[in-house]
Amino acid sequence: MNEFTLAIKQILEEFHLSVDERGELSASIRGKIYKEIEKFSNHKTSSNGHYLRAKLELICARKVLVNWESCKLTDNSARELLNIAEKYLQNQGDTHELENQITILYTQAENIMDEGEENFVAAYAGFACVSAAYCVLHDISFETLGIPEIEVDCDEWTASFYASTSYCGGAVWEEGVGDNLKRRIFWEWFLNDAVSSL
Repeated sequence: MNEFTLAIKQILEEFHLSVDERGELSASIRGKIYKEIEKFSNHKTSSNGHYLRAKLELICARKVLVNWESCKLTDNSARELLNIAEKYLQNQGDTHELENQITILYTQAENIMDEGEENFVAAYAGFACVSAAYCVLHDISFETLGIPEIEVDCDEWTASFYASTSYCGGAVWEEGVGDNLKRRIFWEWFLNDAVSSL
């Protein structure tokens, strides 16, 4: 168990107990996690909060990359974007290239959404990659962090939320879509593996 995990071990119990009956880890709890990353990084590590948050977002996007790549309407652009973003996070890469790839994938994901509901899972995975790469460039917006996604513009959604939506098949507020067990599995993975790997 690394230093970061030890630092938040006490409140991880609270986070696990906060997964609701539909398998959702609320935006307010997720906001606490990202803020805890900021608090910890300011006092305990040489890595800054932005770096750790971006790393977490990239991990979440990679979790659902298969959903993008298994769609017949997609290509390898999402994987390419994540590779470019990871290099950029390590101070290797060009800002213009990353911005350009973000725009390309965002447009592709929007176009796939227009092709029918059967492609939404792939589109959500694409948007997870876009959001993760955007976090690498600009960090997460602390103005909207912790506000339920239904109340904010989808461009403000984190990669972790987009990834959960892709993983389980729909947002928690959508009727008739989304697998609650898979949603729970995703958020438990997020707490047990993704956050702990930072």
